[in-house]
Amino acid sequence: MGKKDCCVILTTTNNKETAELIAKTLIENKLVACVQMDEVQSFFNYEGRLEKTKEFRLMIKANSDNYNAIERAIRVNHNYQLPQIIKLDITAGLPEYLDWVHNT
Repeated sequence: MGKKDCCVILTTTNNKETAELIAKTLIENKLVACVQMDEVQSFFNYEGRLEKTKEFRLMIKANSDNYNAIERAIRVNHNYQLPQIIKLDITAGLPEYLDWVHNT
């Protein structure tokens, strides 16, 4: 297995039900190994205004080969017009854990 076979995908939403739907959809469709959700405070510029809002961040661990299907599933289930979807390649990690992520 190469170093970039696994990835972490980040997305956020301001709606807990949407976050849970995305996580459930990804797991049930066997697109990802794991989804972690936490609550964060986000600050950002939107349409020229400084915004501050509570969001739910999803940290998604997956086989990199599934990225396109994961992105589609997030977009279909997301409540934002322009959701954050960021893929970070994993370049190192516990080999046994990465094997689990890759093979799940």
